[in-house]
Amino acid sequence: MGNSLYAGAARRIINPPLGVQTAGFSSREGVVQTIESDLSATAVVFSDGEQRLAIIAVDVAVIPRSAMLKLRQQIGEMIGAPAANVMINISHTHSSAMLPTWLQPSNPEQVRLQTRYENDLMRWIVEAAGEAAEKIQPARIASGWGECRININRREMAPDGKVILGENPDGPVDPSVGVIRVDNLDGNPIAVLFSYACHTVVVGPRSLVASPDFPGPARQIIEEQMGGLALFLQACGGDLMPIGGMGYEVDCSESNHRLGTMLGAEVIKVAAGLRTHVQRGARTSLSSISRITLWPWQPVEGHPCTALGAVDGDVELPLIELPSLEEAEKIRDQWAKTLADAQARFARDAEINITVRFADWGQKLVEAVKTGRRSLMLPIHALRVNDVVIASIGAEVFCATGMAIKAQSPFAHTQVLGYSNGCECYLPLAEDYPAGGWKVQERYGVPDMLFQSYSLPVAIDPASEQMAVKGTMELIQKLV
Repeated sequence: MGNSLYAGAARRIINPPLGVQTAGFSSREGVVQTIESDLSATAVVFSDGEQRLAIIAVDVAVIPRSAMLKLRQQIGEMIGAPAANVMINISHTHSSAMLPTWLQPSNPEQVRLQTRYENDLMRWIVEAAGEAAEKIQPARIASGWGECRININRREMAPDGKVILGENPDGPVDPSVGVIRVDNLDGNPIAVLFSYACHTVVVGPRSLVASPDFPGPARQIIEEQMGGLALFLQACGGDLMPIGGMGYEVDCSESNHRLGTMLGAEVIKVAAGLRTHVQRGARTSLSSISRITLWPWQPVEGHPCTALGAVDGDVELPLIELPSLEEAEKIRDQWAKTLADAQARFARDAEINITVRFADWGQKLVEAVKTGRRSLMLPIHALRVNDVVIASIGAEVFCATGMAIKAQSPFAHTQVLGYSNGCECYLPLAEDYPAGGWKVQERYGVPDMLFQSYSLPVAIDPASEQMAVKGTMELIQKLV
């Protein structure tokens, strides 16, 4: 089996229980009342006969890094590979279940529902990877690029000069669609992997459903037309929104289907143009009155694996200066009182959701000051299959970062993902920080400056994005 490529794919449905709280929208009132369409975890396992690596795409908003570390280890043991050979990318759908390891709920019923779901979710993901490994068969791989303009920069400048979440048609955007086709030897898809950068928020906060958002209908149309399993890989969409913004309607299914179909159709167009089982032969002439020449299709011999490997690591990102212990304790106590007051008067869910998050942050802030925490460890990762590379950063990465890494990569086909192997924070560029510097007491109007949402004590240093780019490029270079 050495020097030949093998691949297998498998899926598990990962729908959460009804009644569970969702992650992603602090303004969402209520819990999941129905499943809009199936959420899934889909795995592809590659092998060269000596080693294996896995890519798993999961329809969740966030899985903490601590859980990801354990999960990658379990998957590695299941497929016979080191954890470094396992990449887990989350779609970041805002209509998926909250997990207790992300933010421990105070409601006992939510503790029960979320804990049960998290246990099921981890088991389903491992099972999908295990089944994919069992289905390994001779395979070939091809890749290409498309373009889909359903995303827009969301960092809009308000009249007062402050950045808000809106639409900025003049801001940077990455419309590229990365497509990887994994076929059996007959040229039929085992899997189609596609990456795209955009927040999965078409199904908005007024819709009390569990949903994979626009990747769901995109995958459906791809699988109907191409066969095999389709994997959506969330790219660097930290500053990108769907055209039209997040859904406002209670029923967002029409918009969700439209945008998903547009993305899926582009993937089909690119994938249909990739041939793995035949290649263009030498020019030949056709006996005819006219002078006709043509190039007949000829079978491809073998299924070589020219390279298979993975490298992972961490980038240590510095935090900006912490406040004094007195100031941190004052912030903690203020938010603890605000939460207690809101709970005592049975405030709306949206208010409770926000105050729970900030109360948790206040406690983390005090702990950081007491322990002298000065940095954040950011996971980075890169995989190579033949001449295709997938690199990832465990953060909500901005599109300009992904485009910069692709431009610098020595590999013609390099997909760059965020939201992988954990999601530690937003990763804005230095120029995206407030002009006067990030302030611990400020309530910013755009999520990427609310480092409190990730319970970071303070913002990461503005130089962090360039440090992440440098670290990721060093990993990619190791795969050359």
